[in-house]
Amino acid sequence: MAARLGVTDNWVSLAASLTLPNGEPRFHLGFPTQFAADPGANCLVANELRDGYELPTRNLLERAIRQGDLFVDVGAHWGFFTLQAATHPARDVTVIGFEPDPANAAILVRNVADNGLSDKVSVVCAACGDNFEIAPLVANSTMMHSIRGVGLKPPFARGPSKWVPVVTMDRALVAFPRAESARIILKVDAEGFEPQVLAGARSLLRSGRVADGPERCGPAANGCRLGRPRFPPFAAAVAAD
Repeated sequence: MAARLGVTDNWVSLAASLTLPNGEPRFHLGFPTQFAADPGANCLVANELRDGYELPTRNLLERAIRQGDLFVDVGAHWGFFTLQAATHPARDVTVIGFEPDPANAAILVRNVADNGLSDKVSVVCAACGDNFEIAPLVANSTMMHSIRGVGLKPPFARGPSKWVPVVTMDRALVAFPRAESARIILKVDAEGFEPQVLAGARSLLRSGRVADGPERCGPAANGCRLGRPRFPPFAAAVAAD
């Protein structure tokens, strides 16, 4: 397993456990070595090397995605699920990834480019909510930033804030013509801000193109259960019919 993890020019590269038919990894997820001690990075790397990162969600996406789908990744972090969707065996899958933290978004953009997926993936450096505004993004690890600190409760630390743009999904997706007609797979991971995210996506959710799906739940987000989202911390609604 160690061979799947390498460092070159202060950049860590993790080969995905998802593979092509020839056994080669479908993508590589990278990040700067300065984040090697980050709890979020350690969680991601350790789980991916052991059994696969957030295995229930990953496996569900593998089953759910179809040719021509648009995957909307709200809270994309460094792009694990974005890259999974963009390299899915189904053809003509495109991705829109929303990531509010500027540092995370920069890493996401590089991962997209390094994997040759810039023609399939659009990165939006903004949070999703129920209104257009500028709001404080409260820091924790790279994975646990939260608008206004929503969902960050002891023992989770509260670090410095960054003021970031917040957009509604309904209005943001207008900028992407494919969102008007494609079947949409929606994943939301907003650290307790999910009610606001989905309130800003009312038109999308009423369009009939986003179906019910599982929700990802619990601080480690390692399990999922079927049903409509009930907005726990780390909730994710993945649409699949």
